[in-house]
Amino acid sequence: MAPDISQLGGQSTASSNILENGYQIPDITFRDPKNRRLKVLTIGCFWDEEAGKWTVKIKQTSESGERVFEETCDLLLHATGILNNFKWPDIKGIEKFKGKVVHTARWPDDYQEEQWKNESVAIIGSGASSVQTLPSMQPHVKHIDVYVRTAIWFISVAGNDGNGKEYTPEERETFRNDVTALVKYANRLENEINGLWEVFFKDSPAQEQAKKLFGARMEEFIKDKRLLKGLTPKFSIGCRRITPGDPYMKAIQEPNVDVHFSAVEEITEDSVIDSEGQERKVDTVICATGFDVSYRPRFPIIGQNGVDLREKWKKIPESYLGLTVPDMPNFITFIGPTWPVENGSVIGPLGEVANYAVKFIKKMQNEFIKSIAPKQDMTDLFNAHTQEFIKQTVWSSDCRSWYRNNETGRVNAVFPGSSLHYMQVIENPRYEDYNITYQNKYNPWAYLGLGFTIENRTEGADIAPYINEEIIDPKWLEVIKSGALAPDSNGK
Repeated sequence: MAPDISQLGGQSTASSNILENGYQIPDITFRDPKNRRLKVLTIGCFWDEEAGKWTVKIKQTSESGERVFEETCDLLLHATGILNNFKWPDIKGIEKFKGKVVHTARWPDDYQEEQWKNESVAIIGSGASSVQTLPSMQPHVKHIDVYVRTAIWFISVAGNDGNGKEYTPEERETFRNDVTALVKYANRLENEINGLWEVFFKDSPAQEQAKKLFGARMEEFIKDKRLLKGLTPKFSIGCRRITPGDPYMKAIQEPNVDVHFSAVEEITEDSVIDSEGQERKVDTVICATGFDVSYRPRFPIIGQNGVDLREKWKKIPESYLGLTVPDMPNFITFIGPTWPVENGSVIGPLGEVANYAVKFIKKMQNEFIKSIAPKQDMTDLFNAHTQEFIKQTVWSSDCRSWYRNNETGRVNAVFPGSSLHYMQVIENPRYEDYNITYQNKYNPWAYLGLGFTIENRTEGADIAPYINEEIIDPKWLEVIKSGALAPDSNGK
């Protein structure tokens, strides 16, 4: 919720600047460069059973060169995310193309409006990044060919402007100077997103109503019958990632844009050939082709008994509540398998995962815990419940989506509940679902120490905190203050 960002959804450079400036992180710990490692690449993470710690091997690049070093930690937070390892399309001849080939996830700084002006461009894909890219390029390029293999449900969010909406100078001024207005606006957006939960149940009244509503909106925006037919999905809303896209629907109808409902079969030195055999000359190919969503980490994470998380998740990625993994002690992952990626907003759940990690840290510190990892049987039961739950939702429908394994049909990504539901589920950790070992294996109660609390040893501290007005029943306080308990004239 940054007060000076220029677009809804933000831009990668703007977001990076916010983090670098650190003005939205009040804790001085994170501002201190000594507590940060920048320009680093994680080589591997290795669990030390005897020490009860993780060893993290890191490579850092600087102007003076590269160095490899190791650090240890008691708790490893795996926050690499899921949509970060972009995937080039498997298209014959792509390596032969002599023009520029760009992936939307790694947009080069030197390819901006001035460079693409008057070019002929091909955009491959119809996902969220394609929907965001086309409206930005369309007014400036000579021509764009868009290759759409899968239809899209366009929804309305943020006054129907969606991601990429440019805030006016007046709006930005308001957000900078009126925190109440900023919070109210952000809350409205979050309520809109979280309000979609009932839509995700197959054949539900909310699903049917949403189809009519968004179908009518698409018909209102897209006047070209061929485009409307090709872009209107036959699958349920939410089966694929739902996308705000009013600017996209406008852009595809401009004279310099052609939409082709066919896959790209081959790329030559200067052209794109689609599945219908049509060849079109282009200067640049934009690949809006998504990410590796296997959940497998890009570096070794070796847990107990030599278990490699890459191998453990090779066929089926499973976790405990999208948070922790058997055989990976003292390990919490953000946006792991079976997490609320499409169940509403991710902002609240991400914050609650951070809270969960803090509770872990406090418990480990207070109780001298050496290792804590979820039980395999409880993890298996949770995933079995999830797969059964998914059957009644739109995610089990037949569509190409990163939420599911498109070969087996198994849904790997989605939690069985709304975003708000997830937050409430993990608010109080179920430590009974974990295997726990202690620093003192002979006496797990050693953390009780000499029986003193901090208050016992602090002069002037309140050592009777259980008696104060704040925790007394308000109704009882009201009775006392009203004098209703005072003795009558007879002393009774």
